[in-house]
Amino acid sequence: MPYVLGVICYGWHEAAAVLINDGEIIAAAEEERFSRKKFDNTFPEQSIAFCLEHAGIRPNELAAIGYGFNPRRKLFKKALHVARYFPKSLNMLKTRGDLFKKMNNITSEIREKLHFNGPVYRLNHHLGHAASTFLPSPFEESAIMAIDGAGDWESCWWGAGRGNKITEMGTLDWPLSLGHIYTAFTEFLGFSAFSDEYKVMGLAPYGTPKFVREMEKIFWPTKDGFGVDFSYFNFPTGHFPRYGDKIVAAFGPPLKDTEEVPQHFRDVAASVQAQLEVIICHLTRMVVKRTGLKTICLAGGVGMNCVANGKLISEKIVERVFVPPCASDAGVALGAAYLAHLKVAKGLNRRPMESALLGAEYSSSEIERAIRCQGLEPQKIENPSATAAQLLSEGKVIGWFQGRFEFGQRALGARSILADPRKAEMKEIINRKVKFREPFRPFAPSVLEERASEFFHCTHSVPFMTEVYPVREEKKSIIPAVTHEDGTARLQTVSKKVNPLYWELIHRFGELTGVPVVLNTSFNVKGQPIVSTPAQAVETFLNTDIDALVCGNFLVL
Repeated sequence: MPYVLGVICYGWHEAAAVLINDGEIIAAAEEERFSRKKFDNTFPEQSIAFCLEHAGIRPNELAAIGYGFNPRRKLFKKALHVARYFPKSLNMLKTRGDLFKKMNNITSEIREKLHFNGPVYRLNHHLGHAASTFLPSPFEESAIMAIDGAGDWESCWWGAGRGNKITEMGTLDWPLSLGHIYTAFTEFLGFSAFSDEYKVMGLAPYGTPKFVREMEKIFWPTKDGFGVDFSYFNFPTGHFPRYGDKIVAAFGPPLKDTEEVPQHFRDVAASVQAQLEVIICHLTRMVVKRTGLKTICLAGGVGMNCVANGKLISEKIVERVFVPPCASDAGVALGAAYLAHLKVAKGLNRRPMESALLGAEYSSSEIERAIRCQGLEPQKIENPSATAAQLLSEGKVIGWFQGRFEFGQRALGARSILADPRKAEMKEIINRKVKFREPFRPFAPSVLEERASEFFHCTHSVPFMTEVYPVREEKKSIIPAVTHEDGTARLQTVSKKVNPLYWELIHRFGELTGVPVVLNTSFNVKGQPIVSTPAQAVETFLNTDIDALVCGNFLVL
């Protein structure tokens, strides 16, 4: 069967490459994992090289390459927008002109860098999002919705999937963008655009949504989607900051220091999150009604708002939801690979995506060499899971490095920092001494799949940490370090079949403590990509207050 490569780059963030073979995901990685530049959006040369090397093939063995943008789509609408906001809109040409040229020249760049003469397809960005979530989902048919900042002049896409076929049923064009509204408030709250939106989501439970009425004047649900009062924002003309003077008039001067966030700004975060949830629930009801389907597949940057995702189930808007681990732009590389495959092959052998462990892995000799290169003496261990579980039960913070690294922004038990969730002080210790980040940031629980319902109001698997659910009342005091301010948790259910080593660690910790749950956060520090190589793991271990490193079959204290 044909190998097909999917590529995404030159967007606002996250370049990536994915290699598939007849529906099976062979390898996938974001470029940042190799370049070490957070949200690297440049041509993913190293990611492509990794994917091909992992499969043991050369570029000329590819049947096709799919690219996750088609910059020539909706050119007339783009010109109308520039004319409408002229001359302020000229700034858009300055800020995005170079990237647009690179997108437009992608075919020749791919051919030149890869020496590839086969078909290269420039594909609809949001159709790529849709393919990235429906085609690897467990559903034979499902509603689909992609919501993000912008891509090929669209910001929201919905439709239905049946078998290998995806049908578009509606779109909303930029600047009507939930993603850019949320990003504007991310900037107003003192965080970085297109990278720190999840911090706003994490800050929201510390506030009260007392500004909902103000938010309703800014963006609101409509019969066919949602409306926005653009007079509150600068982003429609490409100016910065993305929030406008009317936001400042409504909520006061923007926040500058995010270490100690005053209550007023916590309330703003709670209010924008609450209104976002209203819109997402409204859009989902609309899509469910129009498709007649009670399952939904979500993607796009806004699709990573796991609090809103959990509401879709808890409020019984849908019966089941699927969100891939790569819901943001990186996942469009996966969607582009699927779509390109369907152009060169008669069908696609769909396979449910059970694992996000699709990156590079390293041998024992490579791991040992990386440890010794730092002047450390590694201790060979028989059972990494048992060793780690024992250390966690003793209150130690562990760097856990095993197997292939994850595809997507979540650490899922391959490149994780782990701790005991029973100790409330772990939240402060890891934020302050390990991650060097804001004190309000929450941590996720990894729980044995078969015991998740004992601790959380959730009866289905959530393998990719993409949904938030309430912690059971009687368990909040037992796992305080992973229970967020509002009594919820962004859980990850761990399957013995998918990640046996990590499952065994949690199982053994449960045997020692009675709690089959561990605190899991990404193996990195603030501002850096998650570690990929053993050398990066050792370096992070040495530069933080992590107590122990369990790296392959080696232990370093």
